[in-house]
Amino acid sequence: MDSLTTALQAVLTDDLASNLVAANVREDGNLILVCSSPAWASRLRFEADQLIDVARKHGAEVTACSVKVSR
Repeated sequence: MDSLTTALQAVLTDDLASNLVAANVREDGNLILVCSSPAWASRLRFEADQLIDVARKHGAEVTACSVKVSR
């Protein structure tokens, strides 16, 4: 999970990367991104296609992307 999060952060701008708390891929192929606030969640959703591509290159079988806010 840490290596996937780091790989995804590497392709984001510094401010967006620092607000990506964690990333994981569920068994159903859904890439789950956890961020620090609803505002950052909105911005991450715009990057979903790019992040799916990066996760696939990292070896994950990703079919979709969801963004959640950490509490």
